[in-house]
Amino acid sequence: MKNNECTCRFCGSADLTLIIDFGHVALAGAFLKPPQFAEEKKYPLQICFCNQCFLFQIINRVSPEVLFRNYFYYSSAIATLRDHFKAYAADVTARFLDPVKSTVVEIGCNDGVLLNPLCETGIRTVIGVDPASNIVKAINNPKIHVINDFFNEVTAQRIIGEYGHADLIVANNVFAHIDDMHDVTRGIHRLLAGDGVFIFEVHYLGNIIEALQYDMIYHEHLYYYSLLALDNFFNQYDMEVFDVKSIPIHAGSMRYYVRKRGTLKREAVSRAVLDLRQDERSKGYHRVETYLDYAHKVEQTKVTLMRLLERLKKEGMTIWGYGASGRANTIIQYCDVSARHLECIIDDAPAKHGFYTPGSHFPIVSRDRLTDRPPDYILVFAWSFMQEILGKTHDYFNRGGRFIVPLPRVKTLFLEDGRMTESGPEE
Repeated sequence: MKNNECTCRFCGSADLTLIIDFGHVALAGAFLKPPQFAEEKKYPLQICFCNQCFLFQIINRVSPEVLFRNYFYYSSAIATLRDHFKAYAADVTARFLDPVKSTVVEIGCNDGVLLNPLCETGIRTVIGVDPASNIVKAINNPKIHVINDFFNEVTAQRIIGEYGHADLIVANNVFAHIDDMHDVTRGIHRLLAGDGVFIFEVHYLGNIIEALQYDMIYHEHLYYYSLLALDNFFNQYDMEVFDVKSIPIHAGSMRYYVRKRGTLKREAVSRAVLDLRQDERSKGYHRVETYLDYAHKVEQTKVTLMRLLERLKKEGMTIWGYGASGRANTIIQYCDVSARHLECIIDDAPAKHGFYTPGSHFPIVSRDRLTDRPPDYILVFAWSFMQEILGKTHDYFNRGGRFIVPLPRVKTLFLEDGRMTESGPEE
């Protein structure tokens, strides 16, 4: 099926193939309260593959003012992320920076989860850019210069005027969120010092495909990158990916290291880049058939999960959710999980407590509720943080509580004879 009404955001081609149509869904981050239910908006969510530049992308546009001005994702609430970014700060500082002379800019700095450890390494100038007014208020480090705005070419010029060029620009789990990537990349190119480095982390397309992670697909995440697609994009700006690093965060991400072509000559294009490029071609990430097969497998996962939930409810079981994230909302709305299946959703971010999930309107509650009236099962939407969740809920688990893990394959976790055991959906 061809979609001729839209064009690729990267190359402008109209040669797009529709892969999955999720229908009209509420925005994944638009948590709300009962008085807002009646006026809640839903938007089409369709993901396509560009047959020209190989970009896997959502084609539906929602204003960034709607998506990001009042945001609910606090990175520092997750211990796994705090540890990850502390190690990240140490690594990039040692590899690329002379702290006492360096200027670092983070695009989408959230609540300072990376900027704080960067300050601890002694970086001279640390700048965070983020449009979410409520989130950046959580940054209370006087060493961090906060720009509460969207990053683009204009913002880049403003930073140059106030602080000079950046030796390092970082963007973590936000480089897939931006509609006009050309404006942002022009800003990065302008702001970056001649031998500077742009580093970004993003969920890796290979994990989306191989592990059937359709739950990463929602309006905030406009792009799902392969190296092949990024090669085609950065070529437009005379930039290149010179290194990559696979990292486990968010159930499989990739860290990309980018420079202006012909600079930073002390760093050759790494073997990791060459190997990844070859691997992607061997797996067909440049062919539409790969994505159509992925869509079919995703549909089967949906069927399996809903059969399990329906069976458990017929048996009289109570089920809660864990993790009121964007990923949860994709699973809920795509699979049509409703109040017939779940009672509420636990989340560890206090800012979400008292709110309800978009579209499905499940109440979001504290983990403390588990001590009052624990459910028979917990459906773990935040399955990529399963080990951390097991640590936080060991009392529930030890008392016979069971977890349903929806991806990459549906399974149930429980204790048997003191040992963690898993079973398939039909067992």
